[in-house]
Amino acid sequence: MNRFAIISILLFSSIFISAFSANIFSAPRTNLALDKTAIADSYVGARTPAMAVDGINSGESRWENNYIDGRPDSMKGNAWIYVDLGTRYLVDSVAIYWEHSGSGKYAIQEWDSTIALPSNNDTGWTTLLIDTTLTYTDAVQRCLSFLKLPPRETRYVRMHSYKRLWNPGWGISIYEFEVYGNAITAVRPKSEMRRVDDGLSVTCARSGARISFGRMQARPLSAEILSPSGQLVCRCSGSVEAFWNYKDLFNRSVTNGVYLVKIDATGQMYQKKIAVYR
Repeated sequence: MNRFAIISILLFSSIFISAFSANIFSAPRTNLALDKTAIADSYVGARTPAMAVDGINSGESRWENNYIDGRPDSMKGNAWIYVDLGTRYLVDSVAIYWEHSGSGKYAIQEWDSTIALPSNNDTGWTTLLIDTTLTYTDAVQRCLSFLKLPPRETRYVRMHSYKRLWNPGWGISIYEFEVYGNAITAVRPKSEMRRVDDGLSVTCARSGARISFGRMQARPLSAEILSPSGQLVCRCSGSVEAFWNYKDLFNRSVTNGVYLVKIDATGQMYQKKIAVYR
């Protein structure tokens, strides 16, 4: 075999190994927001929220909020857009391809989709990250923000802008809003599983829910109220029974929906699902 053939084989082998390694360690992730339903506070002309989740991050395929609709906050850059992923995922990052009218301060937020449909204000949204690092100028046509998030099980992910980066005379504008994460497939360890037992009694009325447990060996009774996803809503206790007044840890009235009542008794955990409708 001549020298040229040996060199060619070595080069081909090197390229093949490099490509194989890249394929293993740099496999692209699926954009969970692609072609899903997107909703925004407003939009201009054909620049609808759907344009921010269509997979095209250039040209006129972008969302732009209606900064001239008469709202003072909108003129300052207060605008939002969220995507409905269709089902719950363990979301861990987002990518935003900004058009040259970006945000000087914005938050990435998630909504507990087990309670109700998302609100049009900040009430009920949980902020995962706030970014103020967007620094490009009008000389640059686009900018990418890739943001790692604390992993969160959610169906709805929102970008909420609170301030314009600069004042070009346009609204907040995004070519593409991408969401990344994994399917929720993990099974809780056996030690963390909750028992459902008819010894736990919950009586609901318009004013609140009375909680008691027939097998309680110690007093006082203490209960936790959680969303179905496991997020703590409230704690309540009493000498014989506990009373939940349908308010959360911040003394705010909760929305109607399904909640879990959980107590720790006789060395085990018990829970009961209740529906709150007033």
